[in-house]
Amino acid sequence: MLLFWIVIFLLIGAVLFQILPVLTRPSAVIKTDANAEKRAIFRQQFDEIEQDKINGVLDESQYEIAMSELQRRMLDEIGTTQVEPVTAIQNTPDRRLALILLVLIPILAILIYYKIGSPASVTIPVETPNTFSADAGKQPTPDHSNMVSDLEPLLESLKGKLEKDPGDGSGWALLARSYVELKRHSDAVPAYEKAAKAFPDDAQLLADYADALAVVNGHDLTGKPEELTKQALKLDPHNVKALLLAATIAYNKKDFKEAITLWERLQQDLPADSDVLPDVKAALAEAYAVSGIKPSLQVAKPVVAEKVAGPVEISGTVSIAPALSSKLNPTDTVFVFAKATKGAPMPLAIVRLTAKELPYKYVLDDNSALMPGNKLSSASEVLVVARVSKSGDATSQAGDLQGKSAAVKPGDKVNIEINEVVQ
Repeated sequence: MLLFWIVIFLLIGAVLFQILPVLTRPSAVIKTDANAEKRAIFRQQFDEIEQDKINGVLDESQYEIAMSELQRRMLDEIGTTQVEPVTAIQNTPDRRLALILLVLIPILAILIYYKIGSPASVTIPVETPNTFSADAGKQPTPDHSNMVSDLEPLLESLKGKLEKDPGDGSGWALLARSYVELKRHSDAVPAYEKAAKAFPDDAQLLADYADALAVVNGHDLTGKPEELTKQALKLDPHNVKALLLAATIAYNKKDFKEAITLWERLQQDLPADSDVLPDVKAALAEAYAVSGIKPSLQVAKPVVAEKVAGPVEISGTVSIAPALSSKLNPTDTVFVFAKATKGAPMPLAIVRLTAKELPYKYVLDDNSALMPGNKLSSASEVLVVARVSKSGDATSQAGDLQGKSAAVKPGDKVNIEINEVVQ
């Protein structure tokens, strides 16, 4: 690659060497003589007269007459002087244009290369897929389909070059990630495998490899994806994708303590404006709710919140609508929680029970908070939701039964009737 760039800069230098001297050399005067051709003709005629005299064609008197006539004609046509005043053509230097070209030509050359010549031009700047992506199942848009058709020849060309140079780990990684963007995970996996052989210590590459392999295996993270995830975390304990995958693996194994530890680490690492942070908080809340584990004060992020005057609890009764009672199983899990009307969707307070306990008199307060720094007393207005979870997870799923209140304030009493089926 270094040799390639050396050749590029040499070629650019050669172009500039041809252009810049013309624009920067000092002013020059180019002299031309418009009568030079006429003088040459008269000179030839003088020579002919001389030769005729020598050859005896002309005698002395004839020679003098011929010479006088020719001299008269010459004076009439080109003047009394042998050299006519010349025409000057001046070449004015343009150093400003030279400076502009000196900067512009290399920039344009590099931009054009990256636009149409570099293998990197096949990448697509879109969001990296992850465990919590809500758009994972969406079909490609027409624009996406057009983009795919445009990229296919480029990817095939890149693949052909890589097959001739199988040791190019960067190229295989580029090809693999391009396949992922196009939802061609089965094609991405062998490319990731070759890239990982070239860069076995790249944590992000291993995490991406694990993610693609899991998608091909029906979103199953056990086996090879789990091994790759552990290897990535060992190399970089704070890699975002590796933490997401590892936490999901732990949760699926019912190892809620490990899942909470990983999600808490990720929550501490992510910036406040991260798009992933709300999903991490929701997953963490679900893990706390399902496991019954209380959050650790050492890992909770402190939140400075305005305290609401008056009582900091919401209470009432949760009941099931008669029309839905037949859909209720006594062992179904019921979650009753309050969440802020604005801000993160993470519950501020939550209680868990079973369907056989309905109707149930609930109390939500700071003691039922999921996170010590994110309590019911920190909100000015909340929604209260009661949900019957068929799967036992706090996250809403199709087929769950739920009811919810209008916006209320901490201190209010509100009864909730579970009266709808989640679609």
